[in-house]
Amino acid sequence: MVFTARAIIEVIGHPENHVNEICIKVLENLKKENGITIIKEETNSAELVKENIFAAHIEVELKFFDISKLLNFCYEYLPSEMQIIDTEKIVLSVNEMNNGLGEMLRRLHSLNLMLHNLNENNKELKEDKK
Repeated sequence: MVFTARAIIEVIGHPENHVNEICIKVLENLKKENGITIIKEETNSAELVKENIFAAHIEVELKFFDISKLLNFCYEYLPSEMQIIDTEKIVLSVNEMNNGLGEMLRRLHSLNLMLHNLNENNKELKEDKK
């Protein structure tokens, strides 16, 4: 199933020019994604939000060619907001749903392993410090 969605991606960091450069790179990478087409894009320049911290927003309207591409976009770009705008009812094949679930589980397992390793490293550092 093809989806059209609107998303907002926030970029936060410092210095200001770095945040603006990252916004450009994010859009460049997004344009290279297979199965995703950018319909509209709008980026604002980084603004000071806290002492020495800048933020910029990228607003995009995208066409996703299946649910896996939509989920992958969410995992890779971590939008702060995501809205499907072209349909009120979603119909997926079992295969498309299984592919999306498989990708989600693969990423969750990867994050879980990374978190476990970080916790173990943290324990070792605390032991070494004693």
